Amino acid sequence: MRLNRMKRRSGGELILEITPLIDVVFLLLIFFLVATSFEDTKSGIKIDLPTSTIKELKEVKEIQVVIDKNMQLSLNFKDKGQQKQEKVTLGTLREVLSNKLKNSAEKNVMISADKTLDYGLIVNVMTIAKEAGASSLDIDTSSLSPSNK
Repeated sequence: MRLNRMKRRSGGELILEITPLIDVVFLLLIFFLVATSFEDTKSGIKIDLPTSTIKELKEVKEIQVVIDKNMQLSLNFKDKGQQKQEKVTLGTLREVLSNKLKNSAEKNVMISADKTLDYGLIVNVMTIAKEAGASSLDIDTSSLSPSNK
C-alpha cells in the first residue's frame, strides 16, 4: 500500500500539506534560540592574569586580602573612612573576613598575592572568602609596562 503525501482535489490539483513543515521549522527555531542563549555562560569568579596590558583601572575595593612572598596574610579595609591593616592567619581569616563583610556595603574582596606563590594557597584564600560571605572576588594585577614586554 502506497501512502500519498500529497492530496489531490477533485479538479486534479495537488494540495501540499505544510503543517509538518511548519512543525519542523518551529522546532529548529526553538533549538537555535536555546543553543545561542547558553553561549555566554561563564564562571562566577573573575580571574585576571598576574600582569596585564589593560589600562582600565578598577575602583578600589573596601576589603583586600594581601599575601606576601613569605605567605603572610594581612587584611586591608576601610573603617570610618580610614584605611586600616590587620595581620591575620589562614586559620583566622574566615572569622575576621566574615565580620568585616557584615559591616561592609559592598561584599567584594580583592586578593593581592605575590606571583611566586603556590596556586593552591590562593585558591584556598578564595574559598575562605566565598565562605565568609564575599559576593565577588577580584585578583589584583600589576600593569605590564611597554618596556617589560
